[in-house]
Amino acid sequence: MVAYVRFQASELPRSVGINTPGGRRRSDGRAGHLCHGPYLTLTPGHYAAGFYLRREPGEYEGDIEIEAAAERGQRSLGRRNVPVSELFSSLPGLMHVDFTVDVVERGCEMRLLVPARCAIEVSEAVLFRTDLAARGTK
Repeated sequence: MVAYVRFQASELPRSVGINTPGGRRRSDGRAGHLCHGPYLTLTPGHYAAGFYLRREPGEYEGDIEIEAAAERGQRSLGRRNVPVSELFSSLPGLMHVDFTVDVVERGCEMRLLVPARCAIEVSEAVLFRTDLAARGTK
């Protein structure tokens, strides 16, 4: 059962972007998936999947898209669009999508789609269960 996983951006596959020191990845001006993967099996429950993102200072148009998908991207479990202008420029902030898995799902991934002509850096990707109570608490 997956309760919490974390990946440096450079550990995940991509269709656009450049890996930089510290495991980060920067967009390269092209539209496409800056990160996707890691193709996990998820059991029924409530989850959040997201990326720690920041944008370079400047004026940018368009939205990023964060998606959770099953069957290696064949079926969407949840999707969220966020205007690039709403990302922090001073430090990475977590942007995520909440979703529910009703049956065992295989080949699950989180995907970060970025628009062209923007400067975004992703440091980490996280996926965690949101419906598990902390042990030892009431």
